[in-house]
Amino acid sequence: MIEQAALCEIAGISCLITKKNIKNLYIRIREQDGMVLVNVPVGLTDEQIERFVLDHQEWIQKKQQETLAGKGRRDYRYVTGEMHFLWGEAYELYVERSMKRPLTELRRHQDKKVIYMRVPAKSTEVERRKQLDRWYQEEIKKVLPELIEKYTTIVGKQVEVWTFRRMKSRWGSCHIVKKKICLNIQLAEMSPICLEYVVVHEMTHLHEPSHNKRFWQLVGTFFPEYRLGKELLKRHS
Repeated sequence: MIEQAALCEIAGISCLITKKNIKNLYIRIREQDGMVLVNVPVGLTDEQIERFVLDHQEWIQKKQQETLAGKGRRDYRYVTGEMHFLWGEAYELYVERSMKRPLTELRRHQDKKVIYMRVPAKSTEVERRKQLDRWYQEEIKKVLPELIEKYTTIVGKQVEVWTFRRMKSRWGSCHIVKKKICLNIQLAEMSPICLEYVVVHEMTHLHEPSHNKRFWQLVGTFFPEYRLGKELLKRHS
């Protein structure tokens, strides 16, 4: 689901390097987990990328500290102006109270893309959170059938039931007997590779219930890039 992306460590800094058809190099610190995102032109050498990161090392460390220090204080109220995430990208939330039916979608507003929420006139904070969660669930459902089809063939196991809920300490769970997988709704906020990793992780439990050596060997066989998704989720936990 992610092309030309790789996780690497440069001078102790964990970076997600993404090669794109661009002319310049860019660095940004992702607000939700402090991950260093480096976008570089296709064809750039590892030495050039490393030098670019090292040249910005002091700035990166300062911004990471600021970002992670603020992370623990985030207290969503689901009102206009907050920053929320979809597939690893940050969007400003724009909330409109209305008598019309509730609606959540990505749309253009004042020359920028926002997460637009049309909510009942007297909606509460809890109701707005639930409305956003339902949207996140629908966003996962859009991409999940393709993942299920792909990994049913690769893993060699069939999942009978998929469910969703917001979980505080887990990204997914597997009921082996019922062949039932539950996914954390918040995966829609993360990079797409995180959802792919969790799907493979939970499906692998149909082969091996515990997290032993055989389990991780199977995960690596089914999804060689799993370490990237695992690392991104670890940073968010």
